[in-house]
Amino acid sequence: MGNPVDKRLYKNYLQKAEEMLEVAKHASDSSKNNAAVVSSIHCAINALDAFAVFYFGERHGGSHESALDAIKSALSKSEFDDLSKQFGGLIELKNQAEYQPDLMSSRDASNAVKRASRIFSKVKEKLPEI
Repeated sequence: MGNPVDKRLYKNYLQKAEEMLEVAKHASDSSKNNAAVVSSIHCAINALDAFAVFYFGERHGGSHESALDAIKSALSKSEFDDLSKQFGGLIELKNQAEYQPDLMSSRDASNAVKRASRIFSKVKEKLPEI
């Protein structure tokens, strides 16, 4: 997996994820499509980090694409499949949204926010209340 992190700090990653999701929703509502997509991606990454830190005491240190493999053993097959589908859809947009000259559409933004929301909700329900 990767980088050891004190298990209690999962809360910090969850807070970052929640903040990114709020920013993504606001950006999408304000037609700031690029910011909405990028914030949605970072919401998902932080949510998965929160999950990994809580369950394994480590934050994934490899590629974003393989981040899900690090948490697979703590999920049911259906939960993993759903998270994988949502996360994969976001990661597909990462390069385009962050590094390419292409602009994100309102549809991209809306879909990214929906995917990030599903990931955040699923992760949050699997973690203790903060």
